[in-house]
Amino acid sequence: MIPALLLAGCLGAPASDGYRDATAPISSIALFDSAKLAGEWREVASFREAGACLVCRARFAATPGGVEMQSAAGQARLVPAGPGRLAPKGLKGALSEPWWVLWVDADYRTLVIGTPSGRFGAILDRGEIGPDRRRAAEEILRWAGYDIARLRAAAM
Repeated sequence: MIPALLLAGCLGAPASDGYRDATAPISSIALFDSAKLAGEWREVASFREAGACLVCRARFAATPGGVEMQSAAGQARLVPAGPGRLAPKGLKGALSEPWWVLWVDADYRTLVIGTPSGRFGAILDRGEIGPDRRRAAEEILRWAGYDIARLRAAAM
């Protein structure tokens, strides 16, 4: 019985139903300022099975106690749920899970968001993303355990 228990301990965690390895480390940005999201964003790429995009184009507006979002995914209120974490109210499916801000550049031009489950992840940008920021965004997703080969460019 002991050898069977030792072998079971080597098998690892069960596979995720998302786009990331659930055993990989993941963290959110502690000093994230949700008020700096205000304005227009467009989806550069996301993890999805079908469709041209998930979030597509989004408009964020800072409000007391959260951020209002209007996008192709729907209208939602993003409520702070911890450092660099937002709880979406009004969205469905994987988009309704808590969003973790995995990375944002110093000027708040590029934003990488994901969920610990790995069912949702996206790169958003305020305009045309440069190659350096795109590479950095993909590296952050890779570090967080996302399968970059499954990242799909948005077609708008």
